[in-house]
Amino acid sequence: MKSMDSLLAILLGACVGAGGACSSAVLMSTPVSKTGDGWALTLGQVKEGPNEYLAEGGVAVEAGEDQKLVWAVLTVLNKGAQDETFSYETCLLSGPGQARPPSVVDRHSGEVNSAADMAEAISQGQERTRQLVYTYAKDQRPTMVRCGSIVLPIKTAR
Repeated sequence: MKSMDSLLAILLGACVGAGGACSSAVLMSTPVSKTGDGWALTLGQVKEGPNEYLAEGGVAVEAGEDQKLVWAVLTVLNKGAQDETFSYETCLLSGPGQARPPSVVDRHSGEVNSAADMAEAISQGQERTRQLVYTYAKDQRPTMVRCGSIVLPIKTAR
């Protein structure tokens, strides 16, 4: 048990010592859903930070000096009549003067980060929940995620 306490102290110290790299601020916590083009999309929680993404297999993304990482949980449901491929690269995080594709798509499967493909086949009636990680200007706030023709507004957290 003592070694577990030591490990926890080291991890906590790494987060604190990294200048807040492990902290986050919720931008939106009330889900927004829209349908179109055979898909039903739900944008769940959107948050700023942490400013580093590390996944098994060596996938790593860090915010640059004038950037932050924005994390968005997106659920995609195939409402079409057949299996289709959904491309997460079409899901642009947008705000004043910028629109960014995700830097990484995560499986959103639990405590361990696990990168997923930027596009995946989804069977008719099936859904996938993924966490999209974006780099974004540090001094700006995103206002929407646009996936093709479907616009999901980022409503202010209350």
